[in-house]
Amino acid sequence: MKADKKLSVRSILLLSLCLVMLLATACSKEGAQGGNEKDADGSYKDKLKISVASTINLKDGQLNNEFHKFWMDKFNLEWDYNFIEWDSWAEKLRLWVSSGDLPDVATWNYIHGDAMNYIDQGLLYKFPDDWKERWPNVAAAYKLTGLGEKLEELKGGTYILPRPVYYENKPADPLVNQIGVIALRKDWAQAVGFELKDVYTTTELMTYAKLVKEKDPGKVGANLVPLSYNAGDALTNIIMPNSEHSRVESAFYKGEDGKYHWGAADPETLAGLKLMQQAYKEGLLNPEFYTWKNSEGSDNFRVKGVAAVTSLGGLASYRQDVDKAMKKNLGVNSDDLVHTAIVLGDDGKYRNLEQVNFWSALIFSPNISKEKFERVMDLLDYSTSKEGQMLLNMGFEGKDWKYGNNKELASLLPEGTSLEDKYPSRFEGLYLLGDDFSIINPAIKKEYRERAVLHYQNKAKLGKEGGKLASYDWTVQLHDSKVKNQATFDYETEYTNLILQSGDLESNWKKWVESKMSLVQPVLDELNNLK
Repeated sequence: MKADKKLSVRSILLLSLCLVMLLATACSKEGAQGGNEKDADGSYKDKLKISVASTINLKDGQLNNEFHKFWMDKFNLEWDYNFIEWDSWAEKLRLWVSSGDLPDVATWNYIHGDAMNYIDQGLLYKFPDDWKERWPNVAAAYKLTGLGEKLEELKGGTYILPRPVYYENKPADPLVNQIGVIALRKDWAQAVGFELKDVYTTTELMTYAKLVKEKDPGKVGANLVPLSYNAGDALTNIIMPNSEHSRVESAFYKGEDGKYHWGAADPETLAGLKLMQQAYKEGLLNPEFYTWKNSEGSDNFRVKGVAAVTSLGGLASYRQDVDKAMKKNLGVNSDDLVHTAIVLGDDGKYRNLEQVNFWSALIFSPNISKEKFERVMDLLDYSTSKEGQMLLNMGFEGKDWKYGNNKELASLLPEGTSLEDKYPSRFEGLYLLGDDFSIINPAIKKEYRERAVLHYQNKAKLGKEGGKLASYDWTVQLHDSKVKNQATFDYETEYTNLILQSGDLESNWKKWVESKMSLVQPVLDELNNLK
């Protein structure tokens, strides 16, 4: 019995040793299949298939191009794309994260309360402590967001990569949100005797819209849309110029009395609502403007040619998109027809939101393998380098761009075309937003770039000189509580419902404010009692 027992123990030890060796061999093979080892010329030996979620819509055949192939070959990977519609972006990501089905890497429209919950529940990947040393280009851009380091203080590590808007080409100081730029038909303005300026009050734009409605200089008849705004555009270009705290980003703010307030209850918001209702009742807004989604409002201007004013946004690339669309759909040169400007409140003061330097974020599945995470981070670090940025935004040197005699950048693309036309769905950059490079990109017409910078500089100047910029309050933005999460409203829908209601707008607004205070007041109490 003793001999048998010894034999049994010896057998168990031998079997255990064999199992260890088998596991080691298996792990070695798995590492060879999915690791990040490189061969003699620095190429990754093993190909990885990595799932990614993005709002970039990919169509069949669009990835069969030299640009996409360069990135796939350089990093020896294959993207498994998961396309998300803008309108369902927040909902779909929330479902994926909560159910544990998040793709390996995803672009996410950052929501602070959700972020805190996801981190606490272990639903996001935690970065290694030394990640900033290993991927210094990403770390440098990440530092400029402000949010990254704030989250590290709260959670003791990195779980989220906020995406920087600007890196090396900040257009003005202070940096102001790029919203609040409009485009109007300057040929129609000239026809009705309306002055072209760099800034307009909301009422001045409404006056122009009325003149166009009365005289129809474009001869478009019943199809005319004087102010082609959807509900979000109306908030941006009618209400916000008169009330800087009317939007969700700045709704809770600290006033001059040192206490927190709710911007939707401010008299300035009522003033903006009255102008919006006036525009609707006078037929300057389309009767169904609040049903429009995505680009329906701007398409009336740049595709159909039936709008007098549209919301544009401040990037030079947006202006170039208008030019391309008008050439394609209307057969016209937009430079002869389009004027851009920024919008003031009716008191002549400029209002907007101070731009924190991030928009959206990258998040990783908690189940992503170490190899896949490192491969994506290697790609991000290269894409954030000077060489990577040139490739992402300019294409290939000698083929898509060159350096001129004075070392200035010169595009080799056909006039009026962009890199996106040649290489659709250039997703590989992932991290740094294109806003930064658009300031210097020669593929965008110089006049559009200069005009965009002028608007930014005017915003900064007017904001500092008697304007009212809503500062980015980290206390508010990083305060997470049940009551704050409950007091989240779809302001553009709420405001639209108010201006559509029958009866007196001011009375309706006061009742609406009162109806929301059961949710709002607890938030104000919390903020006012923070140490």
